[in-house]
Amino acid sequence: MVFVAVLALVASACTSEQTGSPIPSGGGGTAPTTTSTRAPKTTTTAPVPALKPCALLSSSAAKSLGVTSGPDEVDLGKKRPYCEWRVDKGSIADSYTLAVYIVTDGGLADIVAEGEIEPIKVGSRSAAQSIGPGGLVCAISLELSEKTRVDVQAGGGDGQKLCATALDAAKLVEPELP
Repeated sequence: MVFVAVLALVASACTSEQTGSPIPSGGGGTAPTTTSTRAPKTTTTAPVPALKPCALLSSSAAKSLGVTSGPDEVDLGKKRPYCEWRVDKGSIADSYTLAVYIVTDGGLADIVAEGEIEPIKVGSRSAAQSIGPGGLVCAISLELSEKTRVDVQAGGGDGQKLCATALDAAKLVEPELP
C-alpha cells in the first residue's frame, strides 16, 4: 500500500501554510527546484454536509472508468476521509489508483501543489487542477464552500499524464455533490 502512503502525504500537504519542498535532514542532496502555488480565493459559502467519499462514485460510474477493485474507505484523520479504487491495466506502469477525498479544512484557495494550479469548471462548479507533491498525483478539486472541497485524484506514475483520467472521474463525482 505504498500508494496509500503517497496519498496520505499528498492529503496532509494540501493545507500546509509552508511553501517549497521538504529537504531530508542529514541526507545531503539538493532540494527540487519546483515552486508551490495556491489557487485564487473563492467566495462561495455553500453549506457543508457530511459526505461519504465512497458514495460519490457509483459502481456504474466506477465501471465506466475501468475500475477493477474497490471501493476501499480509509480515514486518515485530519478531517480528510477518502475512498480509493484501483484501475489495473495489466502492468504496474499503466495501472493507477483513483481516490476521492472530502477536505473539510481547506477550500480551493488552500491547495498546495507542485507547479501551477489551473482554475477550471467541472459542470457549473468552480474547481482547480493541480499536481501533488512529488508529481505522482493529479488532483481535480471541486469547490463545496470557501473552506471545503472534494478532491478527485488519479495517481500512480506521472501525475500530469493522469489529469484527463482525474477529470473524467471528477465529472462523474460532481453531480453527486450538494
